[in-house]
Amino acid sequence: MCQPRSRLGRVLYVGALGIGIAIALVAYFSFRAAQSTSFRAAQLTTGACVSITDVDTAEPGWERVGCGSPESDFVIASITSDAQPCPPPYAAVSQDTTGGVRLCLVPDVAVGDCLRVPVAGVQTKVPCTDPQANRTVTAVSTEAACPPGSEATAYPDPARTVCTAVR
Repeated sequence: MCQPRSRLGRVLYVGALGIGIAIALVAYFSFRAAQSTSFRAAQLTTGACVSITDVDTAEPGWERVGCGSPESDFVIASITSDAQPCPPPYAAVSQDTTGGVRLCLVPDVAVGDCLRVPVAGVQTKVPCTDPQANRTVTAVSTEAACPPGSEATAYPDPARTVCTAVR
């Protein structure tokens, strides 16, 4: 005749089974999240344009948008690992993925665009009626010359100088 399992044996079995299932679920969802973020980062290429999201956070995010569109804040100049800093004057946003991704960015702006340039953080295009708009784009060219009263920011690659004036 078979002896019934002891109560302790059943508890240990159920506990081990529960822990195994929990570990499997954590591994599955961690892999899916990393895969999704890596896929999103892989869709970005140099020359593509992005809109900055969550601008008021310590680590703003981004989403790919059409270049020249009202939503487009930046052109991607280069994509590096999160450990590599972007050289001045490039703006930088990072995404904490398994390998870490940092985008080095050049403004995607045209004459007349208005910018919100925070004291700390990443500038973004905003409607000129926005009370936080504190700079206006006065020129964009491959030359380093800007109209009087404008401040020049020169980017080597892609070669462009963005001129802005305080609003």
